[in-house]
Amino acid sequence: MSNLTILKTSIRSYGNLYSLNDLHKASGNAEKHRPSLFVRLDTTQDLISEIQKEVKSTDLIFKTTGGRGMRGTYACEELVIAYAMWISPKFHLIVLRAFLAMHRNQPQQLSLPEPKKFTREFTEHDLQQLVWAWFVLLRGMELCQVLHPALKQIGSHYAAPVHDMAYEYRSTLRQAHNVLTRITAQFECEQSNNWRVLKYLRAYNPKATGFQLDIL
Repeated sequence: MSNLTILKTSIRSYGNLYSLNDLHKASGNAEKHRPSLFVRLDTTQDLISEIQKEVKSTDLIFKTTGGRGMRGTYACEELVIAYAMWISPKFHLIVLRAFLAMHRNQPQQLSLPEPKKFTREFTEHDLQQLVWAWFVLLRGMELCQVLHPALKQIGSHYAAPVHDMAYEYRSTLRQAHNVLTRITAQFECEQSNNWRVLKYLRAYNPKATGFQLDIL
């Protein structure tokens, strides 16, 4: 656990990441300041991309977890400070001072640690299945975007989790797209085999805000 406390709220940590959900609670829990809304911003995605130039592992920058007692969205210090700035100048100052106070009591890490690298071998079938799994996530998220307004309109208790499924994992989808694009670059898109899914991977636009599939 971290030693970070904001307005009497203890902020959970996950490795070098801090809970945006706890920050949201400390800021007043306003609906308009939900972490999922912050993560969807183009400016947030641009900041993640800049940090990724130094740290290739997304897990050292941003992570969504469903573990018991640790459920929520966790982010590195740079993203936490940006989140606080997005909420309000006053809250930004409070969070910035809290980090400064915390760092006075421990050695300050000036840069994110270099992630440990692993070498793995994949068959062509393995790579195909990874891309199909990405496609299933994209299709599921876009389906949830279609369903959410109707569920909200009828007051269904499924509206909130469907909204989260529709929008919470956009960063995960974008980062997976970057990795899969890199490791499948040598393959051709062929409609006659399982590589037909590359049509969607290569047409995907991380900056787009509308639907990317025409099959719903």
